[in-house]
Amino acid sequence: MRDKVPEPQIHMKKKWLFIVFIALPGFIALISLGVWQTKRLAWKEALLANITQNLSAKPIQLPKGPNKKQHNYRVVEIEGSFDRDALFVLTSTKEFGPGFRVVSPFNLQDGSKVLVDRGVMREDGKDELKTSIQNRLVTGYLFWPNETDYFTPEPNLKRNIWFARDLTKMSEFFSTHAILVVATEDKLETQLKMQNPSINIPNNHLQYAFTWFMMSILWFGMSVYFVYKIDKKEEN
Repeated sequence: MRDKVPEPQIHMKKKWLFIVFIALPGFIALISLGVWQTKRLAWKEALLANITQNLSAKPIQLPKGPNKKQHNYRVVEIEGSFDRDALFVLTSTKEFGPGFRVVSPFNLQDGSKVLVDRGVMREDGKDELKTSIQNRLVTGYLFWPNETDYFTPEPNLKRNIWFARDLTKMSEFFSTHAILVVATEDKLETQLKMQNPSINIPNNHLQYAFTWFMMSILWFGMSVYFVYKIDKKEEN
C-alpha cells in the first residue's frame, strides 16, 4: 500500500504548478501584448506622420510605378483628358446626404491611363453627368482605398453602381493602371464637388497597450493572492 503524501507537499506542488503553468505564462503573455501594442503605436505614428508630410508637400509629377508605402496621399499633378466613361460609387456626405463618388479613366500624355476620383455628386444627378474630354491639369493625391471586405456586394454593372472603391476591379473594368488619384483641384470641373483629404486611420494603440499592462498588473496581483491563500492553507 502506497504511503499517503503529506499535506504540505501537496500544497507545495499545487503552488508551483500554478506559478509555472498559469501565473507566469499569463503574466508574460499580457506583458508581451502590451509591448506589441507600443511597437504598433510607434509604427502607426510614423505612418500618420508620413501621410501628413505627403499631403503638405508641393505637388509633383506622377511617379513611375508609385507604391502605397511611399506614395500614399502624395500630392501629384497629372495632365491629360478624361474618357467619357465613369463609374459611380455609393457614398454619403454631410452636405447633401446620399450620393456618388465619380471615378473615370484619365488619359495621360504618355498614352497610359490611370483612374481619377473626380469628386462627389447628389444621388439624383447620376444620369445628368456630362464629362468634358478637353485637355486639363488635375491636382490630387495618390490613394490606395481599403474599403472592401467579405461582406461588400459585387458592383451592379447593369446600373453602373459600385458599393466601394475597389482599385483592382475598377482598373480591370476600365483597363487602366491600378493607380487612383483623388482630385482636389480641377478648374474645368463644374458638376462635382471635390473634397479635402481626410485621414480616417484609427490610432488606438496607446489605449490598447495601457489595457494590456493594467491587465498584467491585475493578473500579477491575483496570482500573488492565490499563492498567499495556498501558503495560508498550508500553515493551517
